Amino acid sequence: MAALDLAHLNHRRIWRDFDYCYPVISRRSRGVSLGVNLNPGKACNFDCVYCEVDRLNPARRKDVDLGQIEDEMKILIDLAISGELFKTHPFSTAKKELQRLNDIAFSGDGEPSAAKEFPESVTRLAQLKRQFGLSDVKLILITNATVLKATGVISGIDALMANNGEIWAKLDAGTQNYYQTINRSSVSLNQIIENLEFAGKRWPIIIQTLFLEWEGRRPSDQDINSYINSLKYLLDSGIQLQSLQLHTIARPTPEPEARPLSTAVLDEIADEVTRKLPNISLDVFYGTVA
Repeated sequence: MAALDLAHLNHRRIWRDFDYCYPVISRRSRGVSLGVNLNPGKACNFDCVYCEVDRLNPARRKDVDLGQIEDEMKILIDLAISGELFKTHPFSTAKKELQRLNDIAFSGDGEPSAAKEFPESVTRLAQLKRQFGLSDVKLILITNATVLKATGVISGIDALMANNGEIWAKLDAGTQNYYQTINRSSVSLNQIIENLEFAGKRWPIIIQTLFLEWEGRRPSDQDINSYINSLKYLLDSGIQLQSLQLHTIARPTPEPEARPLSTAVLDEIADEVTRKLPNISLDVFYGTVA
């Protein structure tokens, strides 16, 4: 297995005895991403079949301590910029070009923007970036797009985007039926589309899509066509689509029926997207699960 595979396969949201912050080698960031978990209680308004979060074991804590988040992040930033992080496993196995700090990412064990502490955490971590002179390091929100129109979330994202921010928003389906099968949420797909339209008109966004084999079946041609039509609707509405990320499962998941798509199938889907949306910027990330 290649060095990159060893490094990026470990996306555990636990670092030593920390409660909120954790480092990972991210393929999509092409370097080190310092994660912030605003959902330590593991609550989420999605229940995706491919989610890697272990919700069978109880959470260590459920509260969010912003002061502790700052303290933990300071330590991780020090380790990353000093190079000490890359002397520890699995970061020592990463290719040299990936041994760089790319971003601080709001991700974790649930929807980060749904946490009431989200706006204040953005403000504090943006200040921490300035303190360390890290203007080139991005602030990234990885979101399922369920609450992008909420007032507090808007103010938090405004602050994020003012500090070299990026929005990575999930869209895994084009029909309510497929969406409900894969994302299993009480929030409708129509609401997700509306939120993406709102957000994409206010800020540049990156759309992330994970396709997989579920219960022995790949997405149908109808599923893919409906998904592409949803993207076309968003583009025609005037959203600022920075890029589209197509990916599949890259690490083991708690549900054995969730399996990665083959390279050939993912390429087939990507070709169909670019055939129908030729001007789109598209990145494809393949699976590595055996």
